[in-house]
Amino acid sequence: MLHISLYFIALVSLSTSPNWAKLNHMSSVTLGFYRLAGASLLLFLYMLFAKKLKKINFDRNLVWALSSGFFFFLHLWTYKYASKHTLVSNTMILFATNPVWATLGGQVFFKEYIKPRVIYSYMLALIGVFMLVAQNLQLTPENHLGNVAALVSAFFYALYMLTSKKARLHMANNDFSLIQYSTCALMFAIAVLSTDAPMTGFDAISWWSVLGLIIFPTFLGHMSFTYLVKHMNLGLMSCGKLIEPIIATIFAYFLFNEHLGSNAIYAFILTGVSVLILFWPTINKRANMHE
Repeated sequence: MLHISLYFIALVSLSTSPNWAKLNHMSSVTLGFYRLAGASLLLFLYMLFAKKLKKINFDRNLVWALSSGFFFFLHLWTYKYASKHTLVSNTMILFATNPVWATLGGQVFFKEYIKPRVIYSYMLALIGVFMLVAQNLQLTPENHLGNVAALVSAFFYALYMLTSKKARLHMANNDFSLIQYSTCALMFAIAVLSTDAPMTGFDAISWWSVLGLIIFPTFLGHMSFTYLVKHMNLGLMSCGKLIEPIIATIFAYFLFNEHLGSNAIYAFILTGVSVLILFWPTINKRANMHE
């Protein structure tokens, strides 16, 4: 039950990402650099003062950790590209294909069994997300590159999760996260230099949003996920991520007064039922223990 609780904390934290980004006035590559460089620095200082820094062997685990950081960068970059070159609704729906890639990869590399309830849960959650954004969905030619980027981002996210699980088999989460974030920050630094994106002159709210992105989506979100990949099924974890758009929409409604579509209540109900189906065995087992 502890892992399930941490998983939901991670989901809620990840769902705050679009709202922090909305407050920020930096370019996407500059924001990505400061977010990951800041996370790397804070994690390094924590490990240094807590005397948790270890000598990391240059073996296959390091290769998987570096690969995870690289795919994490590609996922974030293509997702931001999609957000700018197609509608948010298109991005959300097309990115929702990521559980398919993660589940297939989990089968191939980790021999994970796909349980029927995961498939049922995925279909309900996908319908819920579709109902939430259907009124704004547009598959027009001018959105083509953005739509492709959203699909590619889903694939890179699955690769990021798969390589994270591979590295975490024999690597501590702190060591792994430090390597992953540093690799991703380096890639964003290269992107900043290649695009001449501005690095200074931002207002206070932009810097506060960077801090928010570091604490919530990065540490409480992604770092919790990389801890959990060693203990949970990848298909199940990826499927549960489909409730993120719902939570993000609720946050946006209260924070920015963004309009909820007429189908929002049905989308919330469907995704809620999908989560209940997904985690019912754990919930039922916990309930029986207290009888």
